[in-house]
Amino acid sequence: MQKNISSTILHSLIFAMGGAPTIAILIIQAQTQDPNIVFSAFVGLSVILACILVPIILIQNAYLWFKRNDEKLEEKIKPVGQVYMVLNVLCLIYWLSYQFLH
Repeated sequence: MQKNISSTILHSLIFAMGGAPTIAILIIQAQTQDPNIVFSAFVGLSVILACILVPIILIQNAYLWFKRNDEKLEEKIKPVGQVYMVLNVLCLIYWLSYQFLH
């Protein structure tokens, strides 16, 4: 498997797991600051977002898996892998700041 394709698959799967809760908490915090509402809505909204993100990313990764030896796709997919990596780092920074600064 090509390096960029495999890293894109890995980073997109990590984002599928960590992105949904991050997006959910950002949406909830934009609506309210009440901790009881935040935590009660967090799980439900995380599941809803995961039900959207995970299938999309799995379809993307299935396509990448079938085209894993395509040299043209290898070069085209490089920026997508980098975007997923940046999203993962941003999610990590957000959760670390949420944990230690709140």
